Amino acid sequence: MFERDIFGEEHHQFRETVRRFFRKEVEPYVARWETEGMFPRDIFRKAGAAGLLQVGLPAEYGGGGGDFLHQVIFQEEHGYSTAGASVEGFLATDLSSYVIWRAGTDEQKRYWIPRYASGEVVAEVGITEPQSGSDVANVRTTAIRNGDHYVLNGTKIWLTNLSHCDLLIVVARTDPATKSAGGLSVLLVDADSPGITRSRPIETAARGSGNVGQVFFENVRVPADRLLGGVEGRGLAQIMLVVNDARLTNAARWLASCETAYGLTLDFVRNREAFGQRVLDFQNTQFRMADMKTEIAVGRAFLDKYLLKGLAGTITFDETAMVKLWISELEGRVMDQCVQLHGGMGFANESPISKMWTSARVHRIYLGTSEMQRLAIAKGIRAD
Repeated sequence: MFERDIFGEEHHQFRETVRRFFRKEVEPYVARWETEGMFPRDIFRKAGAAGLLQVGLPAEYGGGGGDFLHQVIFQEEHGYSTAGASVEGFLATDLSSYVIWRAGTDEQKRYWIPRYASGEVVAEVGITEPQSGSDVANVRTTAIRNGDHYVLNGTKIWLTNLSHCDLLIVVARTDPATKSAGGLSVLLVDADSPGITRSRPIETAARGSGNVGQVFFENVRVPADRLLGGVEGRGLAQIMLVVNDARLTNAARWLASCETAYGLTLDFVRNREAFGQRVLDFQNTQFRMADMKTEIAVGRAFLDKYLLKGLAGTITFDETAMVKLWISELEGRVMDQCVQLHGGMGFANESPISKMWTSARVHRIYLGTSEMQRLAIAKGIRAD
């Protein structure tokens, strides 16, 4: 929809590979997956065999040897596909892999990242608990050292791809006497360990073919060498290391979804007739389409500027908060307008725009609510 100058030829080639994968391996099957309630586990191995997973991580550690923009493209193609909203989190496990890449020991990186890249391992970060969402410092799950193991007790909720998860990256309190974030650590936990119970999928408004759920830990014994980075008390800092990356890559996906929704809506109003003329011929329709096109163009210029800062490693926490806030709120406005212009068909599940609209709503909550982003931005303002 818009010309962009932040990508090189290698990036464009990678985008075409990802796009072909979605057209061939995802879009023809997504309706069946929705009926069955989940996409198949082997889609990860297919993506790994196609060279799509962890392309932005160094080849030395089993990644694809690309850069941050490769990971951005991978997320964007989730948004450019009409199946993207239906498969929810799907193949984009970059948050969990980047936690290990940014904060793990050399041994942990060499063991886990190749397994991500091949599709052998599906992982999810467990931060949120029923009583603590954006308030990460209020985590109550505990991991108490006992000899050469930690004993893990507690619960985590809203874990994506839960039925397929092999690895849970769990934020837990290793020092119960320290109630602040300083008592938190991160453990790499085998999802099938004795004492772990997975809930049935939590039914959400999106009703896609992915799933989220809750995990309960009861005296789960975790080997001490599964402590991320080998040091206790750095859990919050380790997670926050990758929040900037996650905000940027997810914002890229959401803006791509806006472009997709705009294109679907433009096709619809061009071909739909009402009162003897095309819906596009009504001035009200033209004004709404003009507003959306302009807002998306502004969002594109805004986001691409900060994607380059992310690539360079110079972006700040409050800048990614601005990106996350603006793009998620923009997506909400665009999806609402697109549904309105589709009329009754916009509310039908058989219409892609319906799924995109319902899926987009959580993005103003996921990775920190819009209110938390405003607080982060305000903190930066006070420090100026």
